[in-house]
Amino acid sequence: SDLRQLEMEEDEKAIASKRDRLQNLLLDKIPGLVINGDTTSRLAGNLHISIPDIPNSAVIARVRSQLAISTGSACSSGVESPSHVLQALNLPSEVIEGALRIGLGKFTTDEEIERATEILVTIFRKIHQAMFT
Repeated sequence: SDLRQLEMEEDEKAIASKRDRLQNLLLDKIPGLVINGDTTSRLAGNLHISIPDIPNSAVIARVRSQLAISTGSACSSGVESPSHVLQALNLPSEVIEGALRIGLGKFTTDEEIERATEILVTIFRKIHQAMFT
């Protein structure tokens, strides 16, 4: 129905604005952060980021229990290899290796966005210190 369509569009807008909020917080706090993919046409609930020189496996190992986060694209499940989508974008391998996909949904709260930012910023700092000191 038209109403459902409208509702979905509203949801998408709301989810996209949450994603943008998370994206801006992360860009603000993590130097060198890269946003992957086309920022104008993408899934509302997907934030795809890379931190060059920080392997995503290191991040995921530390945050898996706390965040809805994964490597690769939304369509390849359970595959740890870099997403063919990212390879097709011709991103440098260090960006692909650092690629993380964060899922947001209709019920994601602002608190969760703040929390996710804190978790990620803390982890990136820790990994960065471990790698570069």
